[in-house]
Order: sequence, then structure tokens, then C-alpha cells
Amino acid sequence: MTAIPSTQAVVSYAYTIKSQGIRIGTLQEFSPDQTRTLERIREIANVADDIFEIIPGRTDFTIAVTRFELYTANMIDALGYDISGGNISSITDPVQILEQWTGPTGNRRAVLYDRCWVNNLRKTVREGTSSVSETATIWPERVFVGPIQ
Repeated sequence: MTAIPSTQAVVSYAYTIKSQGIRIGTLQEFSPDQTRTLERIREIANVADDIFEIIPGRTDFTIAVTRFELYTANMIDALGYDISGGNISSITDPVQILEQWTGPTGNRRAVLYDRCWVNNLRKTVREGTSSVSETATIWPERVFVGPIQ
């Protein structure tokens, strides 16, 4: 049996990414990103203390997902869409993406990305390794974080 590391840093854990309740599978990368605009408020003619305050704006969430393209399913299929040709302009409904992980002590957490829309889809063919991968940029409308009971 593998010993549990004695560290506060995340070393590894069991990880599952699902779309519409089905595992996406064969992921090379899953990268959620949060961006929040900040507005600097400056005071005119104040050279000693240029910034009066910073006002936070709304947070935008994006997810980059990269996976190997499989003979049985491309990225659009893996995300749970039933459209022909993998053309994102045919997508008319959002999906839910669930990120779940279990730590070495058995603690479990989840992030639900609700009403996700595919913003960008890219395919990469690598000659040296003879692999084909797809990357999707996804915009969720809402994000919910919490422990799993």
C-alpha cells in the first residue's frame, strides 16, 4: 500500500470530470480559470498616493479542456452533444460539467460548472508523436463549489 504523504501540498488524488453525468475521459488537461476585473480609482493631483482605492468587478470563468481525439468520440461527443460534424455553431443547448476529486485522506470535493457553452474548439495534429488532440474553451454561466457527502 502506498503511504499517504506527510505534506500540506496537493500531490495527487483521484480525479473525475463529467459532462452531462458521463466521464469525458482521456484528458490531457483540464484548466479552470477565474478572471476578475479590478478598477483603479485615482485622485487627481495626488502624487504621494496615486491610487485612492481598487474596486473589484465581476468574475468571469473559463475552462480549457484538452483530450486525445478517439476513433469512437471527438471532443463534442465527449461533452455530451449529439450534433454531426463537431461544428460548434450547431450547439443550441448548454451542458453541465462536474469536477470531482478525492484526496488521500478520503475527503471529497466537487465543482459544478452550470450551463456551459463551447466558445472555441481547436484540433492539433502532432507529427512526431502521431497524436491528434482537441482543445475546447468553455464558458460556464454559474459555478458552485462544495464538499461531497
